[in-house]
Amino acid sequence: MDKTRISSLQFFSLMVLFQMGTALVVNVGILAGRDAWLAILVGMAAGSLLFAVYANLNKLFPDMQPTSYCKVLLGKYLGTAVGIAYVVFFLHKASRDLMDGGLLVLASALKETPLMIINLLMILTVAYALHKGVEVLARTAFIFLIVVMVIGAFIVLVVFFSDIMNLNRLRPILGGGVRDVFVSVYRQNYQFPFAEVICFVTVMPSLSNKKGGVKAGYLAILLSGLTLSGAIASTIAVLGVDITERSVFPLLTMIGKASIADFIQRTDILVVMILIIGVFFKISLFYYAAVIGMSDIFKIPYRKLLYPVAVVILLFSLMISRSFSDHLTKGGEVLYRVDPVFFVVIPLILFLAGFVYKFRLKRQGRSVAQSREGDRNPN
Repeated sequence: MDKTRISSLQFFSLMVLFQMGTALVVNVGILAGRDAWLAILVGMAAGSLLFAVYANLNKLFPDMQPTSYCKVLLGKYLGTAVGIAYVVFFLHKASRDLMDGGLLVLASALKETPLMIINLLMILTVAYALHKGVEVLARTAFIFLIVVMVIGAFIVLVVFFSDIMNLNRLRPILGGGVRDVFVSVYRQNYQFPFAEVICFVTVMPSLSNKKGGVKAGYLAILLSGLTLSGAIASTIAVLGVDITERSVFPLLTMIGKASIADFIQRTDILVVMILIIGVFFKISLFYYAAVIGMSDIFKIPYRKLLYPVAVVILLFSLMISRSFSDHLTKGGEVLYRVDPVFFVVIPLILFLAGFVYKFRLKRQGRSVAQSREGDRNPN
């Protein structure tokens, strides 16, 4: 795994598809009502600040996995505990995204197929891709990003020329004040999907160009934020706030209304393709982060863990919720109550610890690079 190298463009592709993933499936920012598009943009700005924290930690330890530099900054035992907590966290995220993908396929295409079979096929596909290595996954992401962009451009044209949008449904802007936007950002938008890129700290050590990769990360967050903001604005402009809030998959409902002269219609299958591609990469990155973390902590070869972890993710996905409404409710509670600990609190603690660590090294007349060899095997 040490010889794996990912280009900045491939890193950019992975991040864009990851963030588009399940965010296109659900009502991102709908807590802000018709100002959901604005809440997403504010959340994007906050997510960029968090990404700066994640990137700074990687800059301090460019060749180390976070499970390793946690032990350097927090001590062997506390650092190991934090690393294990993150592994469990990533497993839970992968399981929830697998459930999201399975429910999407079940609702839009394979209505008579058992959910377990759909989830099993999806997780085996992801496991096979990761068995080939994250470098292969990154190359695949670049190809699929082109496919997604072409399909997305076609969908935008169909919606635009269908004359089904009413921009008055987006007015008045901030009609309810800034409070609704603030609540939406605080409870959801800065975390989902922007802060979720924390899992990319496990990919950053494989970047061939560290500075270029970080810049690509910021651009990916910008592109994803603008795309998601445009998507939810278009959905509200077509369906209105009330229908958008009640729809299980509002984007699919919106696209289902688009047609041109009764010739081009039923383009919702193209949206399903985009969503499945995004969900695939989102599951893959959380899955990879969990496996590489376990491999680093327990010193077990990466590929030996892939399929046992796949079974765990599959079982978790079938056990975490009893119904789709329960799935959404629990997801909202976890996003608001638990996720900030892993997205904000612990990274900020590590960031401050890293600042102190770097200051102490300077006082001792050493650089971070000079001490890195010892950091790889902390006592």
